[in-house]
Amino acid sequence: MIKKDDLDDGLKSKKRKVQEEMDELHELRDKTDFEKGDFAALLIAGLTTILPVVAVILVLYFLISMLFFG
Repeated sequence: MIKKDDLDDGLKSKKRKVQEEMDELHELRDKTDFEKGDFAALLIAGLTTILPVVAVILVLYFLISMLFFG
């Protein structure tokens, strides 16, 4: 059985869907109360996730460039 909400979601434009999702995200973010060390923990977690990937890409770039131009 198809609900009315499912039909409405199919007819909405992508821009409107994105806007509604962003509004919901901002609403949830405003309701969330962070504790004192949460920002630092999020920053450290993000860096430990992103930095190894960036380091591997840079090493590969260096090795490939040394192979061709070294």
